[in-house]
This record gives sequence, C-alpha cells and structure tokens, in this order.
Amino acid sequence: MKINGSYKLPADPQTVWATLLDPDALAASIPGAQSLTPVGDDAYTVDLSIGVAAIRGDYSGRVVVTDREPGTSFRLVVEGKGARGSVMGSALFTLVESKPGETEVTVWGEGDVAGLFSRVGQRLLGGMAKLLMKQFFGNMRKQVLARVKTAAAD
Repeated sequence: MKINGSYKLPADPQTVWATLLDPDALAASIPGAQSLTPVGDDAYTVDLSIGVAAIRGDYSGRVVVTDREPGTSFRLVVEGKGARGSVMGSALFTLVESKPGETEVTVWGEGDVAGLFSRVGQRLLGGMAKLLMKQFFGNMRKQVLARVKTAAAD
C-alpha cells in the first residue's frame, strides 16, 4: 500500500523540523499513541490503539528515524505487531518553505499490513491511512503553533 500527501504547517522549516522530531510532540500527534519511549538515538518503542469502526487493534512496535538531511528531509521506519496482525512501513518526509512562516511537508511512503486488517479491510486501508495522516498533521499543527507561541513569548 502506498501513502502520500502534502501538508502545510504555520512555521519556518527549522521550527517544523524540530517539532516533527520532538518525542513529546510526536507522542501527542500520533493517532492512538498510548506511549512513545526513546530507546536510543532516533529510535522509539510505541504502543498504539488504532482502527476504524469495528476493525480496531492494539499494537506494540518500534519507530526509527533514518536518512536525516537536517532541516529538509528524514525517513520514518515503523514496525508493529498485535493480536490482530502486523504493520511495517516507511515514509520519507520532505520540508520546503512554501512562503515566509509556512512549511510544506510532503510525505511519500509505503506499508504492508498482515492479519485481520489485510483480510477484512484491504479496500479500507488506503482511506484509513489517509485519515490517520490527516489526524497526525492536524495534531502536529497544534504542536507547531504551541512552539511558535512559546518562542514569541520568550
């Protein structure tokens, strides 16, 4: 399954970069995140409860940040397992200043899902992935705005 999208965040690329890679901002932004725990440089364990309607599951896994190009791009690699199946995937995030004070984040990725989700809802997976990305960037927007507000107050 391929996923992609483009999202605008209200800050310069450096602020967006710092927020996207901040563990607290990530934990607050990842839909269904129950915990996000650093386990080394650019690596985290994560517990998630995600799904759509009756197709819901709890997953434990790992998130690793790779291929860093500071301020411009990085890759997230995700793998998780739960009673209802497993998920593996990676996504490349690129940041470009679209206008002063605004950064466009483009995401290109692909993932594989095994277990109940793949058997029951294969046609729903693309829509679910888009919904989760939209939720993530909606939450991340709040994190970016909070960071900008804090910086302005200092």
